[in-house]
Amino acid sequence: MGLKISQQKSRRASARLELLRQELLAPILSIEGHAELLKEQVTDKDCLADLKKIESAASLTRSLIDEMLAAEVHHQESAQRDSQRSRFKHDLRNSVGAISGYSEIILEELEDADQLGADARIYLESQLADSGVLLQKVETLFEAEHELGDDHGSDLMHVSSVFDSFDRSDQEDSKTIAGNILVVDDNDSSRSLLAHQLNRQGHMVSTAPSGREALELIREGRPDLILLDLFMPDMNGFDVLREMRGDGELRAVPVIIITGLSDRNAAVKCIEAGAFDILIKPVNPSLLQARVTACLERKAWRDKEDAYRQELENSYAFIRKVFGRYLSAEVVQQILESDDGMQMGGGKRTVTIMMTDIRGFSMLSQELDPQDCVKMLNNYFSIMTPLIQKYDGVIDEFLGDAILAIFGAPVASDIHAQQAVACALEMQQAMTEVNHNNQKWDLPAIEMGIAVNTGEVVVGNIGCESRSKYGVVGHHVNLTARIESFTVGGQVMASEYTISELQPDVTIAQSLEVEAKGIKDRVRIHEITGIGEPYNLLLEDEEYEIQPLKTEIPLSFRRLSGKAIADESVSGVLVAAANGVAQLSTTAELSVLTNLRMNIPGYPGSENDQIFSKVTDIADRQNGQNQYIIKLTSAPLEARRYIRSLIVQQ
Repeated sequence: MGLKISQQKSRRASARLELLRQELLAPILSIEGHAELLKEQVTDKDCLADLKKIESAASLTRSLIDEMLAAEVHHQESAQRDSQRSRFKHDLRNSVGAISGYSEIILEELEDADQLGADARIYLESQLADSGVLLQKVETLFEAEHELGDDHGSDLMHVSSVFDSFDRSDQEDSKTIAGNILVVDDNDSSRSLLAHQLNRQGHMVSTAPSGREALELIREGRPDLILLDLFMPDMNGFDVLREMRGDGELRAVPVIIITGLSDRNAAVKCIEAGAFDILIKPVNPSLLQARVTACLERKAWRDKEDAYRQELENSYAFIRKVFGRYLSAEVVQQILESDDGMQMGGGKRTVTIMMTDIRGFSMLSQELDPQDCVKMLNNYFSIMTPLIQKYDGVIDEFLGDAILAIFGAPVASDIHAQQAVACALEMQQAMTEVNHNNQKWDLPAIEMGIAVNTGEVVVGNIGCESRSKYGVVGHHVNLTARIESFTVGGQVMASEYTISELQPDVTIAQSLEVEAKGIKDRVRIHEITGIGEPYNLLLEDEEYEIQPLKTEIPLSFRRLSGKAIADESVSGVLVAAANGVAQLSTTAELSVLTNLRMNIPGYPGSENDQIFSKVTDIADRQNGQNQYIIKLTSAPLEARRYIRSLIVQQ
């Protein structure tokens, strides 16, 4: 116990002397630095000669301080100690006096010659101030009756609190982090010694005698820490550092440089190249353990941060993936990255709205097995969704068998009308793939109608804090739904507002004015079959030749207005047909796009049939009968088969 106390006292005394050395050397370093700067400002030969004298005096002062503090370490008789102190104080007064004296001479000479610049004045006045501070420290250096290393020194040398903290730290339990360490040194003895010391400290150690071999081991094993010798014949440690820094996977591996070169510039270069620390040979085992432990702790924290960041990235990707099933990538990004992404409300914006619908799906859903029905829908959505995303569209929602999509929000676009029309045309082309899959699975072929409309809507988060959706509301959303009701399978019908926004050439098959339910004014709509550069999409004309029926099919029908069915029942006959198309002969006056609900008696299941059709063209007037081309929009499979069975085969 007595030996330990003696050692602690000796360490504290040495620390106080080192602290005193720093306090005395600080003004000297400042004087030397300003003298170096003055050389750039002074051209007079006499002044330059005086600057050299200042530098010599500063160097002498530095040597005297080192000699004085070295003497204080040895306990001497009081008379001998006092004599030495007097000599040091006398010599220090002289050297510090020379610094201040020559600084004043230079200042006066430059002022007299009118050559004293602003910077030179600052440097000289700083030298005079530093020499004054240093002289004051010298005068009070030996005033107290004590040894410089004693516990009861001046405030300058109070370091007891620091060492008390050190002592408390020694008493605390500290966990040593064991790591996988690679020692790289071409000297067998140095390499073996470092490996032995690290093994005793509980680390797993591997070694390499050269820089190139070390790089191979680093790439293979990814050590936790590398102790790297600077001087090696094949590839020096600095080049190893630079190669590691250029490799994204290796640059994070901590490196401590081990070298016998005590050179500040070399140390700076190594730190800049990526070294964590530098140790000078011969390496003290305790210092080695401390530096290694510090590096491994930093790496452990960085590994935890990397793992936590990776976990966050995985969670972020998972959220994107899950949300992406219900929302577009743009909406998900807005929710996750915007500070107000989940706030209720929205704003007005001009967008293009697209609504699609599978014709006759209600009837199909009654006839198909539920699993087949879902399979058919999933096939349809899986093909249509990527196309909408391809043209920067946002799927607002799936409405049963319908799709409501937005172009121009949340990501603004100047060409949202063109994107929507091109998307609609390509979606119609993709119905070939949809029905090819349906055929493979023994499911019926389907047709889709698409409406496109452009206008100002309110777009944003709609709902409440507990449940909300990103969507659009407004007159133009309703108008889009009304336009969609006028379409038949295979058609893309656009409003006049969309047509006015289109810049590329578009092919319009027909234009009509219609009265839409809930819409005040008549609306002009256009059937689009193609769009030009840069999309170059064109729908092929549906070729069919209506053939006469072997036997005319009598029927009755009622007009539909929206979802309502007119009370008046009108009779007529089907005189010709093709696949999904028929020619209706009746005395009634019908308009193009009129929806009909027909009843055709005489085939199995006809007592419960619901056959819907739309007038697509006025064919002729023969023998007092009006001839119309109608397209079956929804009809039981048995009804379709019955009509096909009566077509005269050519």
